[in-house]
Amino acid sequence: MKNIISKFFFLSILVSLFSFGSVANSYPTKPIELICSTKAGSGAAAWCEMMANEMSQKGRLGVPITVLYKPGGANHEGVVYTDSKKADGHTILHINGSHSGYFNLPHFTKTFDDFSMVAKVERHLYAIAVRCDDPEIKTWADLIKIEKASPGKLSMGSNKPGSLHHRQHILINNDQGIKMRFVPYKGTGGVVKDIAGGHLRVGFAQPGKWNKHITSGVACPLALLNETRLDHPLWKDVPTIGELGAKYTIPHQFQGFMVKKGTSDEVMDAIAKAAKAVIDSEAYQKYIKKQPHVIPMFEDDRSAITSNFKQSLKDAKVFMKDNGII
Repeated sequence: MKNIISKFFFLSILVSLFSFGSVANSYPTKPIELICSTKAGSGAAAWCEMMANEMSQKGRLGVPITVLYKPGGANHEGVVYTDSKKADGHTILHINGSHSGYFNLPHFTKTFDDFSMVAKVERHLYAIAVRCDDPEIKTWADLIKIEKASPGKLSMGSNKPGSLHHRQHILINNDQGIKMRFVPYKGTGGVVKDIAGGHLRVGFAQPGKWNKHITSGVACPLALLNETRLDHPLWKDVPTIGELGAKYTIPHQFQGFMVKKGTSDEVMDAIAKAAKAVIDSEAYQKYIKKQPHVIPMFEDDRSAITSNFKQSLKDAKVFMKDNGII
């Protein structure tokens, strides 16, 4: 009798292991949703659309991937939506450096611990620009002069409250001794649109979003928010913020993926593998040629990127408290 029970127990374990392995190996079993933490038309939106299209290809994830834009509530909308779904990898959340601030906002009902980092994919650079026909601002020095003469006279549009953009805005103000006002947008696409339309004087967005307006003579960049200049025809003569006298450490944005906590390692490995295949593809090379602000930076060591992000959360919380964001 004991032998029969032992054999039955052993057989049950084998069946369970086989079933688990089959589920992992069959992923995905249906179309996937990619929750993009921005508004359609922004620089990050172009990344979400490109990654969804390329990761859906045969030999990668091989199923349709639909991009859903859920930037509401400083990205609280996308976090809540993803958490409401099963932890099976069929809902992937776009995460970026700004989430280190968002997760500290008082209205957030979810924390970073409710999710698992999958991979970092690329870094995004930003630049500050104005309309070329602005009667007073032709250089960064002009902008600083106006602000010092009339603190708070100028407003700069960028991304949502608590975002990396918002925090860098404060860093610039503190470093330059100015009080330029912050105007939040759901994505940088809206910032560029309002600069082009003459509704905003100073804008903060990715170089790739400014390009067509620079070419048409509408927008003129004042400063690149990076340590070195860009090797690009439209940007090679644009000075870095450091060249213009800034001393602060530039916080850099990244784009990546996370999933609901409880998603299996095998499923997260499959998502990361598909993302890595995109980075190595010809399609990605074409994408970065059109996006001079993109720096490939693939990382899928989940332990390391999770540890780094947790430290960023702590640092962001201190900064946000010290500067009155929370």
